Amino acid sequence: MTREHLFLRELRKLFDLRGDMDEPGDIEASIRQGIKTRGTNLWILMFAILVASIGLNVNSTAVIIGAMLISPLMGPIMGIGYGAGVHDFQLIRQSARSLGVFIFLSLLTSTLYFLLTPLTQAQSELLARTAPNLWDVLIALFGGMAGIIAVTRREKSNVIPGVAIATALMPPLCTAGYGIATGQPMFFLGAFYLFTINAVYIALSALLFTKLLRLPHHSFPSPASQKQARLIISAAIMVTMVPSIYLAFQLVQHEMFKTEANRYLETMTHTEKNLFILAKDIDPVSQEITLTIAGKGPDKATLERLNAQLVVHRLSSAKLTVHTLQQDDGMDLSLVKTEMQQDLYRNSLHLLETKNAKIQQLEDVIRNEKNAQTKQAEQLGEYAQVREELRAQYPELKNIIITHGKNMSVNDTATSADTVIVYLEARKAISRTTQARIRNWLKTRFKLEHVYVVGKVV
Repeated sequence: MTREHLFLRELRKLFDLRGDMDEPGDIEASIRQGIKTRGTNLWILMFAILVASIGLNVNSTAVIIGAMLISPLMGPIMGIGYGAGVHDFQLIRQSARSLGVFIFLSLLTSTLYFLLTPLTQAQSELLARTAPNLWDVLIALFGGMAGIIAVTRREKSNVIPGVAIATALMPPLCTAGYGIATGQPMFFLGAFYLFTINAVYIALSALLFTKLLRLPHHSFPSPASQKQARLIISAAIMVTMVPSIYLAFQLVQHEMFKTEANRYLETMTHTEKNLFILAKDIDPVSQEITLTIAGKGPDKATLERLNAQLVVHRLSSAKLTVHTLQQDDGMDLSLVKTEMQQDLYRNSLHLLETKNAKIQQLEDVIRNEKNAQTKQAEQLGEYAQVREELRAQYPELKNIIITHGKNMSVNDTATSADTVIVYLEARKAISRTTQARIRNWLKTRFKLEHVYVVGKVV
């Protein structure tokens, strides 16, 4: 066997997913356990929704993470992907029904909470769930892959809770409930859009890895029912995949537009020194870039130059709109300039304080290191003097080794004491009386309570 074959075989073993895979029957039982819509799962879901809604309401990241850890929403989504992978139409139908019940109950619970709570202001944690982007697609895709691999293992790990946190299925549903409760359809649509992305790509990941692991397919009572089930499963997969592909394409286009627009504006700030940009608004849907500048508006030549730069930055389809903010608009521009200078000063001051704190920390580390080196040098000098004094008092000693350390109690590891251990090597055994005399002398010499003397015949 050649080296290439050996290398490929070892590489295949290294990344093998079937070695520690659970029995197919146990995997399916675990999947089916997660799609139950009675009793425990429903109560846990309602409580998790309430916890997540409170976390979004008070802007607490820790509370939101706790809600995601106890949420059972991942089960039905995994069930849909797994059922599609093993051609189990009944499991797909049960999982879809369970997911529908879970979604309805989540929206109902979160809507009721936000109707009753006196806190109606949309916090940053809530706003973050209304504008999905490309990274949410990638997180759901890779998180779903990690989740289905964890479900199929013999030894269960903490991967599933981690996937639940990363993919964030609960907060978007709570945000959608907030949109319903406050009559803001854009909040509902944006949050439910994010939930749809997460659910679709988690199910797609489960489907792909179920196929990759070659889990056994279910049999059908007749060829006709098998053909019908396959058509239904294929149609369900296509109906799920096509919108997700379209949404992913739209997200990629929007992110690319935002990236290029920001590069364009960064270039503008370097080349157009006379334009003082107060605010910018990038709308990837309408492909509009709106700028608010201070002072006199740009002349015709400047506008032509700015529009020509759009083509250079691959923004030929974008529309640039420039608004000017002058003294006549009812705003004191000198006040705006002063406020911006104050903001710049505060930011610079904060950065300087941070750097000074870091410098002080490094200086403390260097000082402590120097003190430790100085103390060590003093100890070495003292130990050398002690060795000479011991040799003068006990000529029979052939070698003397002195070490320094900490005396840690087994029952109380929080406390420690300086300890000195002295190894005495001689041609004949050193009596216990002599060792005790040396130990008492060293205690006085070093001013330490913990001194140990060990004798050895060489």
